[in-house]
This record gives sequence, C-alpha cells and structure tokens, in this order.
Amino acid sequence: MIYRSAVPDDGSEMLRLIESHPASGGIKILYTRRPDAYQSYLAECPDAEITVCVNDDNRVLAQIVCLPRKMYINREAQIVGYVTGLHKEEGAVINILKLLEAGHSKSTAKHFFCSILDDNKPAYNLFSKHKIIRPICDYRTYFIHPAALKPPKHNFNFRRVVPDDAERLIIFYNEVGIEYSYFPLFETMNDFTGLKITDFFLLEDGDKIIAAGALWNQRTYKQYIALGYHGINKLASGHNPLLRLLRYPALPKINTAANFAYISFMLYRKDNLDTARIFLGEIASAARGYDFITIGAVSEDKIGMLLNSAKNIKIGSKLCRIDYHKNSPEQKYKTPFWFECALL
Repeated sequence: MIYRSAVPDDGSEMLRLIESHPASGGIKILYTRRPDAYQSYLAECPDAEITVCVNDDNRVLAQIVCLPRKMYINREAQIVGYVTGLHKEEGAVINILKLLEAGHSKSTAKHFFCSILDDNKPAYNLFSKHKIIRPICDYRTYFIHPAALKPPKHNFNFRRVVPDDAERLIIFYNEVGIEYSYFPLFETMNDFTGLKITDFFLLEDGDKIIAAGALWNQRTYKQYIALGYHGINKLASGHNPLLRLLRYPALPKINTAANFAYISFMLYRKDNLDTARIFLGEIASAARGYDFITIGAVSEDKIGMLLNSAKNIKIGSKLCRIDYHKNSPEQKYKTPFWFECALL
C-alpha cells in the first residue's frame, strides 16, 4: 500500500470510489463529483490537499481530502481545514488512521473539523474510540420549497447585488462574520468557484446593509443524485403536484441530479430574527427557478426556528473538531458557531 498525494490522473479512480458509497437513510443519496473528482475538489478549493492510498496498480483504495480556508475562530483569522471525502473500497484492508495522518502531515491548516451524518454511526464510533474527534455542535441541513418561505411586509430595500457593491459587501461580511467561529474570511467577491457577485442579494435600511446572502448552484462540479427513498420520503420524490400545493420540497426523480441552490453566506446584523425572516422570504422568492433551496444551521441557532416553521425535509449531522494528537488542548470558543452548508 502506498499513501501519497493525489495527482490529476487519479480523478477517474477517485470518482469510482466516491460513487461506490451512496449515503443511506430515509433518502439514499449519491453525493458525487462528476465529471472528474480530482478537478472537482480543486474547483471547490484551489488549495485542496488530496491524499490517496493506492495499490501497486495505482488503483485508489482509499482517499481523504482537506480543504483549507481562512476562517474566523474567536475573532481571529486562521487557516482551518475541512476534512471530507473519506472513502474506502469495500473489503480493502486500509489503516484509516494512517491515511488521516498522511493528510495531516502536509497540511497548511492549523485547525481541522469534519461533518459526520447522524446515520453514519460506525464512522462516529470509530473516530470517537480513538479520541480523534471532539463534537463541536449538532447541525441541520434543510431542504425547503422556495414558496414555503414568505417575507412579511417591510419597508427595507431588497435587491440583487451589482459589481459596484463589492467593497461595502466585503466590509459587511467581515464586520458581522468576525463574530462567528468558522465563518470564512471574505477577501474578494471571487473567492468561491461558481459564485458570482450577482448571485448575492442585499437587504438595506437606507444606505446600510442589514442582511446579505447568495444563491449558489454547484452542479458544474458537485452533484446530489437520488438513488432511492424510504418511508414518508417516497412521497417527496419527483414532482408530486400535491406536495407542490402543500409547499413541500420537490426532491429529484430517481437517478436524476437535484436542481437546487444553497442559500449561502446569509448573515444579518445584531442577531435580529425579524430581519432574518424578511431576508429568507425575499431570497426564497428569488429562487423560484429551483425545485428546492438548501440551507444549514447549528442546532442552537435561532434561524432554525424559522426554518422549522416551514415545510421541510432535514438531515442531521455532527460537526466535530479533529484532534490528530490525543494530547491536543481542548479548543475554547468565545463566539457562536456559523458553518456554511455549501462548504460542507
């Protein structure tokens, strides 16, 4: 077995391995990165650190990826690595801890975290047993029909961002975002692949930005394909007219990539829930061309109250800090958490 950094020629092998592991649960989802997994990770994060374990024939038997980004932790900008893309070929005898360490040894990140679905208890138990992870918080990912979120009447100005807004939008994101641990640092409005400045929206009170967010479609390099539905989720598959009437999200037909957008980087000033309600309703109206919208929230965030009030389908997960060394000091957080669903 050889543990090494991935190279462009590994792309098709990486994709094969990814597609051999669909997520189970009430909705069986194939999370994939067509047409080329290697290039997909680089599109998501140009500094992606991809580690693979291969045999003598260069067949990829396991892989893991670290996506390092500048994020705020306790009001300080630090390089934080999101560890994702862990896949192992069924039946292959692989030392997962060695794979993790191989990725960690060359990383530029100083802090690491991962997301583990609530249904993936074997992975959570494995890493907990070896004391590699420490839970940060519970997280919910919501799938919502755009028509299920209605804005209340208000006197603010909601509009799409134009290029001339770039400087003040960057200032807004860093002024508000610094108050949240794990919020990404905004240096330009071109930091995220496939996300144009005109994909962002503002809510203004006079000349002051009081809320902002974006509609982000990532289908060119990352897709979610439904392979099966179980239980009540069977009713949500396809374009069921009754579900549309009831404003439940229309999930894709079997073997079809989901047509959706993330509500991304949604921030609002002073933790004002009324402002959040207005912005959510307005940006949802702008997303009517999608079958559903996706947004995530930590379990204790008040935004979850608004999302729970709408007809939705949600998936639970745990966000965990990764401690590669068992004697690592416990991270003390002084600010609330904010995790971007589109970056998980």
